[in-house]
Amino acid sequence: MFSLLIPVKDVLRRNRSWLILAAVIFAAGAFYAGLGATFQAELPADMENQFVELEQLFEIILNNPPLITASLVFTKNFAAMIQMLFLGALAGISPLATLFLNGYLLGIVAAAVKAGGGSVAGALILGILPHGIFELSAFFLCGALGLKMGYHCIAAPLPGKTRLQSFKYIWKEVVSVIPLVTILLLGAALIEIFVTSRLVGLN
Repeated sequence: MFSLLIPVKDVLRRNRSWLILAAVIFAAGAFYAGLGATFQAELPADMENQFVELEQLFEIILNNPPLITASLVFTKNFAAMIQMLFLGALAGISPLATLFLNGYLLGIVAAAVKAGGGSVAGALILGILPHGIFELSAFFLCGALGLKMGYHCIAAPLPGKTRLQSFKYIWKEVVSVIPLVTILLLGAALIEIFVTSRLVGLN
């Protein structure tokens, strides 16, 4: 089985443009959320719905032992990543939407902090950066491969390959990076619960 895997460094090198595209889509979502809030005195009412998931996460952090919370955060994030990868073949719609909406959510948080008179830079450094380095790395990697799979399995196959051969090749890349994604998400979950939560005063 392991002989069928592609070295992770080769996967990253071959998919550099897709990784950049994933990051751009995420940034576009954040910019769109921030731009929408800039032209209004208050945050739009529909933005409030986006905070429900964050509030539920905060409740989990506050009401459960740290290790249990970390495992729940890891499971939730891992499921989201796998969804992007598995549903990427459906024209890349799932990773495209997930990347944009998560960027949008980050933009909402930043806009809310700004509207409340807080420091956006401080909130990002303390509340996002410690675990975000690991989580976003996994997020962009899964999003990039999901987008790639959708494009080459639907719109245009890889050069010299059929759509089925393209799917098999990209699927091999997906399987090759799952161990790295798992490690990144485990690290992100532990840092989020044991470090980030204390930095922002949840524990």
